[in-house]
Amino acid sequence: MQPVKADMKFEKANEGVFASSRPRVENGWLNFPSIEAFNATMKTLHEKFEDSRKLDEWEREYKEKGYTSLRSLYQHIDADTSEDRKEPTVDSLIRSNKLLDCPDTWFATVLSKDGFIRIADTIYSFSPGHKNGEAYAIPGGSVKELLAGVEPSKIKGAKEHFTSFRRVPFLHWGEIGDKKTGEYNLPICWTSGGPIGSWWGQVGEDIYGGDNGDPFPEHNGRTVKMNYHRWRVGYIFYASAGVRMKMWKHTRFAGWQSVTYADQMTMDACLKGRAVTAGTLPYPFTSQTSPAWPGFTKYAENNFEKTLKWVGSPIFSEIALEHFNFHWKLNYRGRIAERTIVH
Repeated sequence: MQPVKADMKFEKANEGVFASSRPRVENGWLNFPSIEAFNATMKTLHEKFEDSRKLDEWEREYKEKGYTSLRSLYQHIDADTSEDRKEPTVDSLIRSNKLLDCPDTWFATVLSKDGFIRIADTIYSFSPGHKNGEAYAIPGGSVKELLAGVEPSKIKGAKEHFTSFRRVPFLHWGEIGDKKTGEYNLPICWTSGGPIGSWWGQVGEDIYGGDNGDPFPEHNGRTVKMNYHRWRVGYIFYASAGVRMKMWKHTRFAGWQSVTYADQMTMDACLKGRAVTAGTLPYPFTSQTSPAWPGFTKYAENNFEKTLKWVGSPIFSEIALEHFNFHWKLNYRGRIAERTIVH
């Protein structure tokens, strides 16, 4: 028998460590053995699945075991793109507070369609309908109560937390940054003035036409818009900040759906701030993305997004903003729109 090489032993050992840190599917949600395992998974998703359309590939294995993510639920609800569709869209359900709003697609991939996730001995519950975005950290021994339909607020030992699942619609760009229309030539990480005031949720704007004043051409006779936003959100043990551009078409009966495509989308952004996790001192960071990432300069795009920074810890995660600059350019059937938000 040939001796086993040292590097082969090392690879086998690593395979065992990796396998033990992967989540299991239990009760329809993902169960991570530790916060380190959760963070390792999020690192993989952010680094190897930067194109959010590929997240289906990662989720396939867990879906076969009975898991459906919140992200997949979004896709399922909006799968019907017929002109006479009458069922509510994801957008309309979120606006009526009947569906969880999660701007971070990568976190929505590890959160179940019902808003549950387990890490070590704690089950976390996020659900729509709460006025202030309440979420709950629940002892792991309360599984039977949860499955029986007991509200988390009525379970002994459950702790209430306020999260950013509730949108913050009253903020405007002028309150958290200066907006400029058209070409802007300063470096994306250039800053002026004092630090930005921290906010939770997502803020942005709907654009209905090019910068020359011409409206976007209709899609099958329906109005088209592009929405762009920056997000800064927190979910007890996880926080993130990022940017997104997304195309929408208004349906006849059901509201807005993201089923129309731009000819070209490009964006760059720069985030500066301090990351805070439980038991550690805040540390400064700068994170940016360029117009070339990840090569989204081809035709037929309807959703372009990037998480710029994320942190995870057992009981507390925070991203304290100092500056958050965002520049994007869109070509939709010859209508050009471009914006830069600097602060």
